[in-house]
Amino acid sequence: MGSITTITATARVLKNYIQVDVGSQQWTARPMTSAQGGVSRAISALFSTRYQIFSDGASTEALATVSYEFKRDEILIQVGERKWRTRSSLFGPTFLEFDGTNYSIYEKITGRFAILHGEKVVAQGQCRFRSVTMNEYPPAMETFLAHLSVGILIRTLVSELAL
Repeated sequence: MGSITTITATARVLKNYIQVDVGSQQWTARPMTSAQGGVSRAISALFSTRYQIFSDGASTEALATVSYEFKRDEILIQVGERKWRTRSSLFGPTFLEFDGTNYSIYEKITGRFAILHGEKVVAQGQCRFRSVTMNEYPPAMETFLAHLSVGILIRTLVSELAL
């Protein structure tokens, strides 16, 4: 078996972006805000639950949009016309569908989580203070899981603000 690839999403709170390391690539997720002006834009960005992901190049076109809906506890990932949503359950796992296959995300209070297809673990990770790490996943799911890790991190940041 080859080397283990890791996805790491880290909130750079003072710089107001999320750094995403996907294998050897580096992406930047920036909050989407509608406010105009210096101070109001900075304040609204701090509370943003919607981020656009850009590649490490100088491209101004977003690769994807990832958002978190607090009231529904739902992560939405949009890449072009394709959309994926998580569905939360009361006191149970979070569910999602990717390429016609259903997955469930089981989380522990320690911050560790696993993504399962039926009974089989397809990826695992950990939520730490302002970062999410994911590893041991199939290469075909890497880009999707990178977007999902941004969504999990946004959810964590929102819950920090709610405390």
